[in-house]
Amino acid sequence: MFYLVAGRIILIEAFDEWTHRAVSEVFSGWFFDLVPPQITADANATIRIHSGVDLPTIPPDLKSFEITCDGRCYTDDRQYYLTFDHAMVVFGTDGADDVDFWLAKTYDHSSITFVQLLSQALAPALRRSGVFEIHSAGVISPESKSAIMIAGTSGSGKSTLTTQLANLGWSYLSDDILLLTEVAHELHVRAFRRFFALTGDTLAAVGLPGIKSEEVVTLKHRLLPQDHFSRAPVEQTKPGAIVFPTITRQGKSQVSALTAGETMSRLLRLCPWASYDRGTSLEHLRTLGRLANSASGFELLAGTDILNDSNLTEQMFVNISDTAFAAY
Repeated sequence: MFYLVAGRIILIEAFDEWTHRAVSEVFSGWFFDLVPPQITADANATIRIHSGVDLPTIPPDLKSFEITCDGRCYTDDRQYYLTFDHAMVVFGTDGADDVDFWLAKTYDHSSITFVQLLSQALAPALRRSGVFEIHSAGVISPESKSAIMIAGTSGSGKSTLTTQLANLGWSYLSDDILLLTEVAHELHVRAFRRFFALTGDTLAAVGLPGIKSEEVVTLKHRLLPQDHFSRAPVEQTKPGAIVFPTITRQGKSQVSALTAGETMSRLLRLCPWASYDRGTSLEHLRTLGRLANSASGFELLAGTDILNDSNLTEQMFVNISDTAFAAY
């Protein structure tokens, strides 16, 4: 299966029907477009998925460190073995832009675990295609065409702030993950997922019509944003500002401007593979540096005032937008 992602072609080689169906279902929820079989396409990177098989042996004498999803990376800065419970992702072993994804067992297609593991295989393939993932939401004020990125780890308030603004008529890209890429020598951010994943706390704070927080029985409630917001999703635009929120539980929120160096430092903490993956680190670091130097950075200490009042959130982000775009 050939997929068009951020202007690049990713080839998925699936060797059984379960893998084919599982990948197809997951990718249908992302901004991944299946290339029709009658169109000839050259892949920028390939992911081979081996399911229901024994995991390969890790070479000896590799250094290791912990990674997300309770995983561990073994590497000599050339080849990489990412190990997880019943799964392994291998890349860089032959110098090619290929990734091997090994699964010792199969999962339900809707399993969060499978989605997370598939994402671990997808990220190095995207990096080798010049596309870099960042944990960030993206919103666009009604008066602007450039995005305000809201970047942070899980629990930093990205989804709550994005949902508040989208519910007030702001355009949006995503509530959680964006892709950084270059288009005609310009840095662009692109939406990754087609859906929002919101906690009961976010639903209660925003009060989306048609959804009652007590009806949410899963950790996060998945919804299609266009079913609830007046604006259609924006798939791609240029970044104009980047906000790094932290939920403080204090009464009053505070915003402070960041220097380009401070912005870069925060981006590096969010994107550790810019340093870990030596095969793509030069381009990855260059892209992050370009973002840090072109987009105005802000630190947001998010208190209960804006988290409980969408109008205050909007006013704060209007001020951020005015400050950021006045610098151009």
